[in-house]
Amino acid sequence: MTISVALPVYNGANYLREALESLVGQGPALAEIVVADNCSSDATADIVREFAVKDPRVRHERSEVFLNQADNISRAVQLCRQEWVQLLCHDDLLRPGAIAALAGVIAGLEGKACALIGHQPAHLFTDEHTYRHRNGVGMVETRAELMAAPVAGRPAQAHHLADSTVGPALRQGGLPYLPSVTTAAVRKSVFMQRGGFDGRWVHFDVFFWARLVQDHGYLVVDDHWTLTRVHPQQVAVVSRKNQRSYRDFREFYQTFGPEARDRYRLSRLAYWKLCLKPASQASAPLVVALFKREPGIFLAQLQALPVLLWPVVLTLTVRNFFLERRRLGPLRKLVPDEIIFE
Repeated sequence: MTISVALPVYNGANYLREALESLVGQGPALAEIVVADNCSSDATADIVREFAVKDPRVRHERSEVFLNQADNISRAVQLCRQEWVQLLCHDDLLRPGAIAALAGVIAGLEGKACALIGHQPAHLFTDEHTYRHRNGVGMVETRAELMAAPVAGRPAQAHHLADSTVGPALRQGGLPYLPSVTTAAVRKSVFMQRGGFDGRWVHFDVFFWARLVQDHGYLVVDDHWTLTRVHPQQVAVVSRKNQRSYRDFREFYQTFGPEARDRYRLSRLAYWKLCLKPASQASAPLVVALFKREPGIFLAQLQALPVLLWPVVLTLTVRNFFLERRRLGPLRKLVPDEIIFE
């Protein structure tokens, strides 16, 4: 079993070299590294060519036209030659042994229907600390420590049949665990058959996976294979600041919500909790503003929302602030809030 890595990038010279270094040492299970260059104007192409000279598995595929992020990732998957594709963002790192471990997981799926494999992220901050959860306990380590320790060869995992995760999770008031772009491996044929990611959304990955696992098997690996970098230029960070996340979730759930209610026969309480998901997204930048002690940004974020939504959002903000403070307890003793919530 060999695996492709799809690495979409736009002006990624700041972190791309480190991402590629984490990939070229992954071993023979890695068949190719497809760098889908989205018309970069910095040194991205030079860096890719430098690696391609040393490792023929590295391919530079530059787009002739500028694409939105979702379309460039879909293009990266389409350019891959293997059936299983691990996604990785240019500012993240894949831990040693991750691709070999993924190949072992895929080999164990023989005879089982599966189109998506998700693993867990460890968050990497600008001060080189990392944070992850293991058995419900938050762990603070350093980048050097995690990158020096190869991932487990036989990680704990759970295989879920099609449409066996979304319904039970919704009845409890939320979606099941779904990977981000960089913590997902997808079966290319299924991904392309479903048309790839929808460029209308910033949260195209979660929305796509939510529908995919309704129709296809899904496996969750209980191990941390990716170091996901936290920095102010991330699309997710920007989308929180301008309340784009709230608008995305509101629009998505206008269709997905009623469909899920009818499909899973949700109770009124479960459906009400589902309808609150956009408001929970709207509270996220308010929570960040509280942690960073930025009252002006807090008020600006609140005023960007419909006034009728304020009572719900403020209630969720207080709740989520205390939940996040408790969850991040060990990390906040070592890393300032300004770095955690960049």
